[in-house]
Amino acid sequence: MKVIVVTGASSGIGLSIAQFLGQKGHSIYGVSRSKIHEKNIKSIQADVTDFDQLKAAYQEIFELEGHIDVLINNAGMGISGTIEDTSSEDATYLFNVNLMGVFNSTKAVLPFMRESGGGKILNISSVASKLSIPFQAFYSSSKAAVNSFSEALANEVAPFNIQVCSVMPGDIRTGFTKNRKKNAVDSPEYKNRVDQSVSVMEKDEINGMDPISAAKVIHRLVQKRRIPLYITIGFKYKVIVLLAKLLPAKLANYIVGSIYAFKKGK
Repeated sequence: MKVIVVTGASSGIGLSIAQFLGQKGHSIYGVSRSKIHEKNIKSIQADVTDFDQLKAAYQEIFELEGHIDVLINNAGMGISGTIEDTSSEDATYLFNVNLMGVFNSTKAVLPFMRESGGGKILNISSVASKLSIPFQAFYSSSKAAVNSFSEALANEVAPFNIQVCSVMPGDIRTGFTKNRKKNAVDSPEYKNRVDQSVSVMEKDEINGMDPISAAKVIHRLVQKRRIPLYITIGFKYKVIVLLAKLLPAKLANYIVGSIYAFKKGK
């Protein structure tokens, strides 16, 4: 049995991961701003944008359990809209959650994980980190930043027997779709294109993978002795990420644009 902390565990992929791992007999602590009422999840109320809250939470877990084995940094959010119409406040808040939340959570857990003799940190990224989606610039770039953060972190903590993996799922059927913040498009030049693009994104997500698929991959990573620095969830998305590596960057970006940018509008 491992002691596992999952941030953003009150809904979506985080809840599915926490439930699945709890059913496998692990001791699961779900971190969320709201209280979690689930049989196999011990609820910890904390905000990932607040380092002091996380430090106190992880201290409490360590004192109760004597060790913390796995941290799953899952908490995240999305906003859709144009770069031109997005406010600095909205962009900053997204980065505070998606990137600084990973930083705060990681910084808070490291002393306890080091004292535990090692562990694993799994950062939930996205296929969008490798192929930036138009009208989701801030989500895509925040997840790309999570990847870079994970690479640097892996080298820093390797001497302490702490492993790091950036987990990149594709489209998954969760409440993330309806919870995405849709920024008002003030520029008429973009309006129809944004509406069409978001419609395609939402259709992809609604028809996406079951979140249990992601939970099973996470479970395998928890169980494995050695884990990769990157893992992509879903065969289709593995192919997409591979093509993104093999194709010239401009061509790969053009293909993404042809699907999501609607350059000619309607």
